[in-house]
Amino acid sequence: MKPTSSTGRSSAVKGAAKAAKTQERIRHYIFGYGSLICSKSRKITAPTLKAEAHPVVVNYLRRTWTARLPHRRGARPKLDHLIHGHTAMGIERSWGHNCTGVLIEVDAEELKRFDRRERGYDRTEIDLRHIFSIHDDDDNDDDDAHGGKLQHDHHVLRKAYQWRRSSSDETTRDDGNGNGTDDDKDKGKDSDAKVVFKVWVYIPRAGQGEAADDHYPIMQSYLDIILRGCISIGEDFTVKFLQSTHGWWHDLDGPIDEENSDDDRSEGEAPKYVWVDDRHAPYYIRADPEWSSDMRHILDDYLRKVHPQPLEKRKHLDTLESL
Repeated sequence: MKPTSSTGRSSAVKGAAKAAKTQERIRHYIFGYGSLICSKSRKITAPTLKAEAHPVVVNYLRRTWTARLPHRRGARPKLDHLIHGHTAMGIERSWGHNCTGVLIEVDAEELKRFDRRERGYDRTEIDLRHIFSIHDDDDNDDDDAHGGKLQHDHHVLRKAYQWRRSSSDETTRDDGNGNGTDDDKDKGKDSDAKVVFKVWVYIPRAGQGEAADDHYPIMQSYLDIILRGCISIGEDFTVKFLQSTHGWWHDLDGPIDEENSDDDRSEGEAPKYVWVDDRHAPYYIRADPEWSSDMRHILDDYLRKVHPQPLEKRKHLDTLESL
């Protein structure tokens, strides 16, 4: 057998290096649609986050007040018989709806941190073709939609646009994760790498998707954190968030399920309240009561503008003992 030449060995090494260089690279993103919209809240969980979150809208998702989270008993003994937990933001797949939120780039360790935070939810992948710029009107992302200048100012949005353009039928399912060579300018040292974008969303697990009621109300301290993130993006985004969120009092459907309820309401009786103002003594673990107090008039003005009827029915925490 002929010995391997130094040139041959060099070529083999270069070939292996090139193969390694062209291996697939995954970039992970989370679609934040509730408290993760707020930068301060995100960084409590993952202080190492670097990139700014990017506002987007995702088709075929419907945001709802349907994620019930139990509280630890004993924090407020006088109210333990009334308040068993709170109802957080949930989301469900729904044809004909869309949901505003933000894209948050995370590394593998940060993704694990958010998985721990969002226990009670399942992390599910989003089809890239369903993600649009917040600037796109009526799902219109043609080249001339905005004076000839595309508004895809984020690499995930550009990839999503490319995939929609390359698909003759947007309802046809494929892997939808944007597999392909990354043509972004920010590839840096990984310019030859094949980049796959994975966009994840946390969906409440089966059995937890129930509407808010007086035992699991919407807590204002939690909502304020979400609105803090929305306001940092802009007024239009804040209004769109409120408009595209379902499960406030006036769109609660159907009677209470007495068979599965542990209270003493009679069949068909509506809950006494579904929304509690707890700003002065927040239940939510990541609340910022000082900020909520300073901003309460502005926050309530937004709520009054979009959801005046539910806001009128909101109960103050101190009044609950008399109910």
